[in-house]
Amino acid sequence: MVKAQTTERGSSIWLIRNATLKVSYADKLILVDPMLSEKGSSISALGVNLNPRVHLTMPVKEVLEGVDFVLLTHSHIDHYDDAAKKAIPKAMPWYVQPADYDTVAVKERFVRTTIVPDSLTVDGITLVRIAGSHGRGKLAEMMGTSSGYVLKAKGQPTVYIMGDCVWDEMTKKAVAIHRPDYIVVNSGGAILPPFSKECGPIIPNEHETMQIMDECPANIRFIAVHMDAIDHCQTTRTILRNEARHHGADMERLIIPEDGETVVL
Repeated sequence: MVKAQTTERGSSIWLIRNATLKVSYADKLILVDPMLSEKGSSISALGVNLNPRVHLTMPVKEVLEGVDFVLLTHSHIDHYDDAAKKAIPKAMPWYVQPADYDTVAVKERFVRTTIVPDSLTVDGITLVRIAGSHGRGKLAEMMGTSSGYVLKAKGQPTVYIMGDCVWDEMTKKAVAIHRPDYIVVNSGGAILPPFSKECGPIIPNEHETMQIMDECPANIRFIAVHMDAIDHCQTTRTILRNEARHHGADMERLIIPEDGETVVL
């Protein structure tokens, strides 16, 4: 893993912070789930620490350099914040789930916003939207619609960005159908008291990440993100790494990048 260079066009995933990624894929640069705000500038989810809890490791200008389009899994504040709305040019193309079209295109006037219904092809890249559940039970209803995306292109590895979706029949089916080479898992184990006491976390935690690895084919590699940035995420990189080792997971399959690191695919 090395620091990303925005001029590179090989296949790679640059972790900006939290679930914000800059994906170099099929000669395009894709910005996923932009949360670009300064440390401590947003509300706390638990009433403990202001979010985000850490600084960006690079200037916003560098994050946006060369971006061809934005891919949004859902519009919660830790994936789509006010700083991103202000910094991203209004003419930037956006690809969103149907539930977020009005939020992005109408409210914020990003004039080149396109819904990904089930799948569509953008400049040789096929985007397959995978509807998922942002939690279980009552929490899934409260959290609203969330999606992941499978990226496919000729000569490129298949990448499944799960988004804020738990491991259930929908996400399992997506893996069985699309057979990704890489799965990006939001492994922060975010909770929302008091509901999480009954319903569990709203995204995979360290235990669910291990379950995903156990139940997926052995050739798939995993990139774990959405940790150490938001106060309701209880699973840290250290906790996930510790759990993986005690679980006996193949650490060659599990990649846990730091903010500002790039995973070359």
